[in-house]
Amino acid sequence: MTASTEALMADPLVRELAELQQRHWPASVPREAVYPFGEIALSEYLRRWAAQQPDKPAVIFYGATTTYAELDAQSDRCAALLASYGVGAGDRVAVMLGNCPQFHIVFFAILKLGAVHVPVNPLFKEQEMLYELNDSGAKVLVVQDQLAEMAQKVLPKTSVKTTFVTSFHDALPANPTLPVPPSVLAPRIAPAGMVDLMPALAATTQAAPAVSPDLDAPAAFNYTGGTTGMPKGCVHTQRDMVYTAATTC
Repeated sequence: MTASTEALMADPLVRELAELQQRHWPASVPREAVYPFGEIALSEYLRRWAAQQPDKPAVIFYGATTTYAELDAQSDRCAALLASYGVGAGDRVAVMLGNCPQFHIVFFAILKLGAVHVPVNPLFKEQEMLYELNDSGAKVLVVQDQLAEMAQKVLPKTSVKTTFVTSFHDALPANPTLPVPPSVLAPRIAPAGMVDLMPALAATTQAAPAVSPDLDAPAAFNYTGGTTGMPKGCVHTQRDMVYTAATTC
């Protein structure tokens, strides 16, 4: 038990809740986090799974499959690309994408660099986007092409130095196996002044920096819903990230 946990358990209410939880814990559910490869960074888990089950699907997008080996390799290239633009340990990278393979590629690339993933809600309007980019101190933004016009209005008021753009079309298969919503089929947009992510990845030949992520370093700033005010960034460490995966998967 860590010092912070001991301090928390000193609260009678917290202690009572913990006792109730243990009393009613389902017999089939482990009481401790189960780490198949030990308590290592989430990005290291991707490497292990890629080595152990390289051809197993990791992401399926309307019938287009990205295997664990492909996701590991793509996120390595993305880490190298981000590093070439000055991203290193502790730097904040804002990601304003819908559900698409690129989100996973960028997510793992950020973790591999020891940088900080800052997910930005793609439903945000200008004021919310501006607030989160400035509050997090993001130096790089990865944005959906359909949101690029709004981003261009906001970026001059932020500390963002480089913006990558990507489209659903970059990941859609030629013959989708599921109905594709009109929003995903919307025409591709190529905004000026932004780096086109997927072609840049394809052209990246340098190796990703060899980084051993610090488990106690920040890995993500996940912002709250902002129901009573502007959203607040909740810091999640590398250790928090792998613990969440170990206790929910």
